[in-house]
Amino acid sequence: MTSRLGYGAAFAVLCAIWGSTWLAIKIGLQGAPAFLAASLRFVVASAVLLALAGARGSALPRGRSEWGLVGLVGFLLFTVDYGLIYWGENNGVESGLSAILFATLPLQTAIAAHGILRDERLTAQKLAGIAIGFGGILVIFRGQIGLAGPGKLYPMLAIVLAASCAAVCTVAVKRWGHDTNPISFNAFAMGVGAIGLAAASLGAGEPWAVPSWPEGIGAILYLALVGSVVAFVTFLWLLKRIQATVMSYIALVTPIAAVFLGVSLGSEVLDPLAILGAALTLGGIYLSMSRRAASWGRSLMGTAVVPEPAAPADPPPKP
Repeated sequence: MTSRLGYGAAFAVLCAIWGSTWLAIKIGLQGAPAFLAASLRFVVASAVLLALAGARGSALPRGRSEWGLVGLVGFLLFTVDYGLIYWGENNGVESGLSAILFATLPLQTAIAAHGILRDERLTAQKLAGIAIGFGGILVIFRGQIGLAGPGKLYPMLAIVLAASCAAVCTVAVKRWGHDTNPISFNAFAMGVGAIGLAAASLGAGEPWAVPSWPEGIGAILYLALVGSVVAFVTFLWLLKRIQATVMSYIALVTPIAAVFLGVSLGSEVLDPLAILGAALTLGGIYLSMSRRAASWGRSLMGTAVVPEPAAPADPPPKP
């Protein structure tokens, strides 16, 4: 398997997994309070990753910078980001509307990457592609937009702020986490997140009890083992190899995956306009990444690079 195929397969796996987690979170909230459910998810995930790290002899984070990155990701991503997502969905934001709001991630990541990552400049091509991709998401979930009443303002803002946290962490890990081990790094970062979410649960006065079965426990196990262990180890592995902004496009593809999972595994009816929306989104992603599109754009703007004439060859030496 070539590197490109391997990267594409990993990207597709992440899209499929995270396309299912919005609904899994919603189901899990039927069996456990929001912050407690999120904390238990990362307790299980951290324990499994620590066991894997020990069995594989994975290198631990080293130095102040790597441990600082563990603390940043543990607090900002696994505590604040996921706390806001669980809280937002628990306060009336439907899974489809959550997907729309979190799909602001690519734009936020592109802006953060422009300021921190030297090789990821924000261009008109990227902006156009992200805008088209986001437009496709709006087409797919157009029915959910009408549910965004003023009573859901703060929960909706929470989901957007969660995307901001994810954007900052993605760029930070890309910039400073190139030497980290995906297993041990996530194990400790999720441990930090589990502690932070447990503190939030206590502060919110949530009742601590064994989650119900199958909604609570089943969702927690799925989200821990598949949505956290598999997904975040794969994510960190792939983030070291491709651009942070490209990784953020997962937030545009996961709603499409969620729709088609609902059609294939559930009783949902496929909306023909959802196909159009999916095509728009995928087309936007292609536009933002395509070198050919960039070349066409430069040609249309009259900025195509004209090669300089080659210098005349030196005459052969005389005998």
